[in-house]
Amino acid sequence: MKDLGRLSGHQLAILGVLWDHGEATVREVHEALEADTGHARKTTGTLMHRLDKEGVITHREDGREFVYRACVTRSDARKAAVDGVIDHLFQRELPALVSYALQAEDVAPGDLTAIRELLDAHDARSGHGTRRTRQKRD
Repeated sequence: MKDLGRLSGHQLAILGVLWDHGEATVREVHEALEADTGHARKTTGTLMHRLDKEGVITHREDGREFVYRACVTRSDARKAAVDGVIDHLFQRELPALVSYALQAEDVAPGDLTAIRELLDAHDARSGHGTRRTRQKRD
């Protein structure tokens, strides 16, 4: 199967349509994406055929048309994409990623509270104690 962390934006958009609709034909996927991508229907069909060959999506025949569905979940694709970013851009240093994200200008007022709640919930589940008593990483 294709490395999900290496899916292009258009491939992810195709998957998004399939995730949202469950199943769709090339025509239906193309119609859903045409305004955003401007790609020809043939381009969408070619990309879907490649995703099918790579095991990311599959199809069934309905008369003369193929009806496609995703073989991977949105969660699997997100995890692979985020893992790729953490691996390649941040050398597996999660604190560096978080630091970078918090420096962004579009951090909404509620984001920090939500992040604190996620960290507290993680600490409670993992038994690591609170963030304030955790040892500093080398």
